[in-house]
Amino acid sequence: MIAPPPMDGGGAEREPTTVMPAWQPPPTAPPVPETMAMPARTQPVAGVSAGPQAELTIESGPDGGHTHRATDAAVRLGRSPDNDVILRDPATSGHHARLERRGDDFWLVDLGSTNGTFVNGESVQEKQLNHGDRITVGQNSLHFSLVGA
Repeated sequence: MIAPPPMDGGGAEREPTTVMPAWQPPPTAPPVPETMAMPARTQPVAGVSAGPQAELTIESGPDGGHTHRATDAAVRLGRSPDNDVILRDPATSGHHARLERRGDDFWLVDLGSTNGTFVNGESVQEKQLNHGDRITVGQNSLHFSLVGA
């Protein structure tokens, strides 16, 4: 190590300068595959309800042919991309309706839609659904069914 000459003009000693190692990037982690195989579950998943489940089948309209499963989590329907069920239909509001489970029953709740939500042809704000009910959201006709009923 080389110490600079004293600055005070006298013969006072100074501590030598410490040499620091050059910066090096941190080591990289091994690459993680985009998809990984997971073992099959033989036990029920914690937090997933064993209660009733339902299906919404879009029978007609711009999104006809799609089926969506409903369990204990609420399912929001509408045109906006942040919905659980996205309906590509100009007559559907951004956040049109919500299907929710209350105990062992499923309810459909209109979320203040412009064109309304209908169950079996009747305009509803909130309605308990029964197996086989027909729901109209915009230009889409949906069939509600209880799984296993």
